[in-house]
Amino acid sequence: MEQMDIKNRWGKWAGCLAVMAVLLLAVLPVKAQKSSLLWKIKNPETKAVSYIFGTYHLIGSAYLDENAPVKKAYEEAETVVVETELDSSAMMMVAMKAMMLDNSLKSLVDSADYVLLKQEIEPIIGMPISQFDNVKPIMLSTMYSVAKAQEVTPKDFTFDGTPIDLFFAEDGKEKGKKVVPLETAMEQAEILFDSQTVEEQAAALVENVKAEVEDDLSAEILDAYQKQDLDKLWELSQDWDESMGEMTLLLDDRNKKWIPKLKPLLDEGRVFIAVGALHLPGEMGVLELLKAEGYKVSSQ
Repeated sequence: MEQMDIKNRWGKWAGCLAVMAVLLLAVLPVKAQKSSLLWKIKNPETKAVSYIFGTYHLIGSAYLDENAPVKKAYEEAETVVVETELDSSAMMMVAMKAMMLDNSLKSLVDSADYVLLKQEIEPIIGMPISQFDNVKPIMLSTMYSVAKAQEVTPKDFTFDGTPIDLFFAEDGKEKGKKVVPLETAMEQAEILFDSQTVEEQAAALVENVKAEVEDDLSAEILDAYQKQDLDKLWELSQDWDESMGEMTLLLDDRNKKWIPKLKPLLDEGRVFIAVGALHLPGEMGVLELLKAEGYKVSSQ
């Protein structure tokens, strides 16, 4: 039981970039995308067929029982591609990445903003923010955003089971599928904790909280995901421009690095790719990058 609890907590962290891709990222104008979370990818030369699915990390694996096309695409795949895999051996190194032993949250924000953070964050996450005083602010910002999203998630969209990104990796292995991670846990940790200075992270945390207080964007974002509306997700994320930071590092650069890893797999076919939903749309999104490589991409 304790091992499963650790796995689930790790799974929630490991998928935080997927959550942030839905909740927090700045954006640029993009081409319109048909409303869909599941896309078919076909190699016009080999005729090999694969699928890509945009995840929302907070949902459980029972989501598949109510989404037959996604479940079918996953079950028929021989290879499963995920953003990262559970790697318990890296947990200590990841935890150290999160620390800022020579600084503190109290010293990074003014007293009025610190009071605001206490008032707004503590009731949401159920812990005093003083426990995170020497943790890089991006962790607290992510926890807050995830908790806010969970708070507004309707009961009919919670879904039981393992967090869905973690499910694809674990269940894929159990079923004898080839599971391919696009990034290591440490690579994700470096993106999460080192893409901004701690000063920038602290400022983003304050802006994040103020944006939620004023607009409660989490509910709108979740509604857009439920409607499978990638364009709306992309549009809403513009409101987080000041609260998250460098979109190029968090989305564009990662998308471009993924394509060379995906191509040899897609040329063979029968691949199921599960990545955060906002990796899909946009001029530098995975869908457009695959089209530029000659693949035929169509919504399902």
